[in-house]
Amino acid sequence: MAESVVLFVVETIEKLLVDEAKFLWAVKGKVEGLQNELKLIQCLLRDADAKQEQAVREWVAQLREIAYDAEDVIEQYILRVAPKKGQNIIKAYACFMAKCTCVRAHEVGIKIDGLRSNISNLRTSMRDYGIQPPKEGECERKRASTLKHTYAHFEEDFVGREDGIQVLVKELLKDGEQHRVISICGMGGLGKTTLAKKVFAHDKVKNHFDSFAWACVSQEYNIENILVEILVQLIPDRIKEIKKMIIHQLLETLYKTQKQKRCIVVLDDIWTEQAWDGLRNAFPIKDTRSKLLITTRNKKVAEYIDPHYFPHEPQCLSHEESWVLLKKRVFPEMKEITEHMKKLGDELLEKCAGLPLAIIVLGGLLAHNEWETVHRNINLHFSVKNDLSNALALSYDDLPWYLKPCFLYLGSFPEDVEIPANRVLRMWIVEGFVPPDAYDEERGITIENVVEQYLMELVKRGLVQTRLNLNGNIKTCRLHDVMREFCVIKARQEKFLSFHNIQQDNEREGSYSSMATEVESTYKAWRLSIYMRKIGEGKVTPRLEQIRTMPHVRTLMFFQYGKTTELMWQQVQPIFINCKFLRVLALDDLDCVIGNLPKSVGDLVHLRFLSLAGSSINGLPQSMGNLVCMEFLDLRMSKDILVSMPNVLWKMRRLRYLYLPYKFDIKERFHGGRKKLQLDTLKNLRTLRNFSLKKCDVNDVGKLTNLQKLNVLDEKDTCSWTEGELSKMSKYSHSCKLSIDGIIEKLPEHTSLPQQLRKLVLINSELEEDPMPILEKLNNLVFLMLGDQAFKGKKMEWKAAEGAVPHLSRLGIDQCPKLRMVPSHVSTYNGGGEIFKEKEKCNPREAVLIRKMWTALLEEVAEWWGPGGP
Repeated sequence: MAESVVLFVVETIEKLLVDEAKFLWAVKGKVEGLQNELKLIQCLLRDADAKQEQAVREWVAQLREIAYDAEDVIEQYILRVAPKKGQNIIKAYACFMAKCTCVRAHEVGIKIDGLRSNISNLRTSMRDYGIQPPKEGECERKRASTLKHTYAHFEEDFVGREDGIQVLVKELLKDGEQHRVISICGMGGLGKTTLAKKVFAHDKVKNHFDSFAWACVSQEYNIENILVEILVQLIPDRIKEIKKMIIHQLLETLYKTQKQKRCIVVLDDIWTEQAWDGLRNAFPIKDTRSKLLITTRNKKVAEYIDPHYFPHEPQCLSHEESWVLLKKRVFPEMKEITEHMKKLGDELLEKCAGLPLAIIVLGGLLAHNEWETVHRNINLHFSVKNDLSNALALSYDDLPWYLKPCFLYLGSFPEDVEIPANRVLRMWIVEGFVPPDAYDEERGITIENVVEQYLMELVKRGLVQTRLNLNGNIKTCRLHDVMREFCVIKARQEKFLSFHNIQQDNEREGSYSSMATEVESTYKAWRLSIYMRKIGEGKVTPRLEQIRTMPHVRTLMFFQYGKTTELMWQQVQPIFINCKFLRVLALDDLDCVIGNLPKSVGDLVHLRFLSLAGSSINGLPQSMGNLVCMEFLDLRMSKDILVSMPNVLWKMRRLRYLYLPYKFDIKERFHGGRKKLQLDTLKNLRTLRNFSLKKCDVNDVGKLTNLQKLNVLDEKDTCSWTEGELSKMSKYSHSCKLSIDGIIEKLPEHTSLPQQLRKLVLINSELEEDPMPILEKLNNLVFLMLGDQAFKGKKMEWKAAEGAVPHLSRLGIDQCPKLRMVPSHVSTYNGGGEIFKEKEKCNPREAVLIRKMWTALLEEVAEWWGPGGP
């Protein structure tokens, strides 16, 4: 872990020497000397990380502080000598040369010499202790070999429990009054959630109940959010109405729904009696055909919910079942087990004591190491049977150095949150977790490819759970609650991450552990996760003062529970002034009346990642143009808000992902006399969402030659896309996706569309001519969605001739009641189609599958726009 920190600082210094050479010339020699000193100690840390001695841990902690201090010193120097906003650069240099260069360079030189001396002394001490660097080239080979791995679809492995499934299903199908609440109880890591998923998806259960809902409660929860989540699943046709309900309406509606329909609701991972108190009035226990299935570690919680509940306590796996699960993790394909491996495996499994999570983690270790090595080392970690935390520690210690920060970073997110994979992967990129020699854009190995492999590696090792999209790619990831507890503790030990929980009311929801209730003030915090809650009188605990003045913080993520107050926002704003070194800032879902983003955001010149998704910000300052290091910018504020934007995004030439607001206007100050948003300089852009023909220049689209995903979103009746405008995208030579929500006069010929187009979504297009003669010639098209009002002509004819759209595998058609037939190899759902209505009448099981597939398809479409989109 410490090696990762030093590596990132070395690379940051290298980038600064290149990008900021004009400001560093006075101290260039000192900076290069510091960089070399860091490189000398870097490889020592690979051996140090494997040692558990207290002396080594103390040296690593000291070095971590030194590395970050080095970065701070250099970047602070640049901030002080760089020309200020509005200052003429020639005059700035003159002032710099005449007044302050020598003084500041001397000050920095002294600080750097002190840091170099400290590093040198540490290096000597570590060598004297016996810590040695690895052999030349060993590190590079290990990293390169990781990138060659490819993995099949990841699913949760399930072994045994067949009897338990049958018992639970049988109990759920009973309509008597005896058991309305059914509980799966047991310790963490026993597989309660996996068992509940199997029961929830069982054919007999699907055919018996009318509506289905699943909600995870956990230690950190919000009652209102849980109620909305359940209701949206039970009565999806009332989503808009549900989202406007206040809490007593939610409780009443959920109660009545379960009385009127036969529903099954799963409350996964409910910890406390207090959590049930907040939900109690939504669940009828008597005179209902609905059932409630809960998973909990605490049997008392189940008794509190309903003294007459049906209890089920899964047992640990037998030795034979443990072997089956282990083989699934170590050998996805059948492989013969030698007698020697059998002997070692027997002894290793005995340590796991039949606990599924421990076996899965053990499997991850055995898949990447010699069995003898694991057998030898596991005895150092296990003092007693079933010591799960030690098993997790062993698995963490076995991670390659470049995966450790990626794993710890997942601890930033709240418990049981489904983390969008794309989001966390981009965060890893901007955090600098991928060394430059791990990817090669010219050879087609992108940095995105590398972080995807990093995530797959963590999944393969059993450390991360995932949910897949229709393509079989990872859509979301999460940590098992036991795994997250370990991750959080380790992140604090490594001084990698800090937590702050802003809540101090009399009705505390949940019992979140003490590790997250206060800011760790004993050391510098470089990453902070802040959990914001509205408290009784609408105030925020004054402890937020502690994090306002942490100038060293690099990453700030805010997570809110319930409505945000204006006071919360006021207490957040000083961060823009004090935290000058920020690289990642996530201010999602701040839904109070905020107004404009402060001008001081323009002082965060190191910012690489900024997300304002779902927030109520309605104006961006001109100073946003200072954020020239930006790589990921999400401006998808609340869909109902019109955002006033300056025309400065063209300055962010490093941008790879840009999500524009759903509705926006350009401020009067134009660049070069242009009245539309200028984007043509963003040559690195991979994804562009919410492009507006009215507010943006369509000519810019053709110049973005690295663009892979384009979403077009225009208000109805404001303008139409012409053939010529659509053909601007014909130059894209790589695999790409295109989605358009807006009127299209006519599709251009297929030769004027991207030839590598793989996904196409058309909504509100109002096409009058049959698009199929053009679309059928797109040989690489895999996904086609014709949404509401996509076609308004009289006849759209599908000629499934041989060779037409050969790769099309998913087709979505909305509101086409006369659709009769589709190609047999295509997974299709037609919202309102007669052939599918007939299937729903005669085959409930098939109807469930159709609805499930349609929901997944819509989810994939929604991902392109994000929260609040079409």
